[in-house]
Amino acid sequence: MLKELKVRDLALVAECRVRFGPGLNLLTGETGSGKSLIVDALSLTLGGRGGPDQVRHGADRATVESAFESGGTPLVLQRELGRRGAAHIDGRTASPGQLRELGRNLVALHGQHEHHALLDSDTQTELLDSYAGALEMRAALAASHAAWMETVSKVRDLEQLRSRGRREQEYMRWQLEELRAADARPGEDEQLSAERAAARHAARLAELGQQAIDALHEDGIARAAAAIRGAAELDPRLAEQASRLDALAEESSDAAAQIRRYGDVLDTDPRRLETIESRLAVLDGIKRKYGGTLESALEELRRLEMQIGATEDLEGSVAAALAERDRCRSDLEAAAALLTKARKVAARRMQESVSGELAGLRLEGARFEIALRAGAEIGPTGAEGAEMMFSANPGEPLQPLARVASGGELARVMLAIKTVGADADRLPTLVFDEVDAGIGGEAAVQVGLRLKALGARHQVLVVTHLAQIAAFADHHLLVEKYPGPDGRNVVSVRELTSDGERAEELARMMSGGVTPKAVARAHELLAESRR
Repeated sequence: MLKELKVRDLALVAECRVRFGPGLNLLTGETGSGKSLIVDALSLTLGGRGGPDQVRHGADRATVESAFESGGTPLVLQRELGRRGAAHIDGRTASPGQLRELGRNLVALHGQHEHHALLDSDTQTELLDSYAGALEMRAALAASHAAWMETVSKVRDLEQLRSRGRREQEYMRWQLEELRAADARPGEDEQLSAERAAARHAARLAELGQQAIDALHEDGIARAAAAIRGAAELDPRLAEQASRLDALAEESSDAAAQIRRYGDVLDTDPRRLETIESRLAVLDGIKRKYGGTLESALEELRRLEMQIGATEDLEGSVAAALAERDRCRSDLEAAAALLTKARKVAARRMQESVSGELAGLRLEGARFEIALRAGAEIGPTGAEGAEMMFSANPGEPLQPLARVASGGELARVMLAIKTVGADADRLPTLVFDEVDAGIGGEAAVQVGLRLKALGARHQVLVVTHLAQIAAFADHHLLVEKYPGPDGRNVVSVRELTSDGERAEELARMMSGGVTPKAVARAHELLAESRR
């Protein structure tokens, strides 16, 4: 859920902080007050297009920050515009693309200036699957597709191996023998490099170790500990110092013993250094040939063993792989057929429900259908994709929704789709700009009712000019434009919390002025919306 939006130096906004709540959030204000600017600011934090021309005149940069609560965890998305733009996710540097990727799971924006999540065929297909209750079926198909692709790859590799012929197999066997002869162990090169460094300086290391042992003995810590221990028997106040000196004596004795053991095992034999150098040369040789690291050489050893093993009975391996591929293909086709059946049933049900909603949204002659477009091949999302088709007027042919709907029509179609699919839609926040374009009267009341119903399942943000819609708000946000200290207009947003404030704003929206008659009608609207 969107909790807060902070805007600084964006267009007409000098500084603004907007808090949002659950349910239906309505943004109202006079024409040109900057209502859509708030939606634009949110869009920027979700990776929308932005540039230096949006920075408020006189400022160096604009900053927009949206704070969400996702799964009980706070999430902050930030965008900066200026000569050099920047993006951040929870304070970490990000790209606008990463903001978009994250935003797709947080917010759906619907308005003429915004990207339309539901105009994308992949999104439409996923929404249909959600509406059909087929997401688990879809996940099972994706797993079947992955398994089939893996068997296809295995068959291809074996057939390529077979086509290479005996010479290629002999070369692989030679490589395998070379790697086996090297008998490398993981991390052996690093271990030998450390040992080589010690062997090169063995004499000096032994000398320094003996100096340390001598110093530990000469410092007389043990003698000091014995003396203070005896003194503590005469004066108990020295017991703590005696204990500390005993610990120091024990620690120094242990350190000396360890250093002595190190000196004992230190190999000063020049022949050991030659052995290490020779072994490292062998390891360096196979590293250069097989990927640059010992780990990559060992991985190549495992791969060659697997491939050579397969060639021992290559024809049998190919036959087994083909059988596995065919079995996985059958599983995939069965999973795809089940999903296709569920989609067909859900598509008919969904288009009937959406068509019924459109009539109540003053799109009486409009038609809505869902076409299932078969793909050239079964993919990880099935054998077909969904495409939403729309005709705004009787007699006009159905065409893809993205091509034929105007801004206002599109917003209402999206509202109808969201209303019938509210339980299936997983996006927590829905934003509608221009959802009331070209409507009024009873149609506006119907839009308000649907937005209120959506607010019971999602957080909904709506920019509206109609009092009939604004009356349904759970949180009524008023966008105002007024002269700033420098004489330029600035934008601010505040929540109207009392019925009196809300009635005055509804009255202004209905009649352009706050008259007693308009205020009385506004109070009636508020009462009707609660009923």
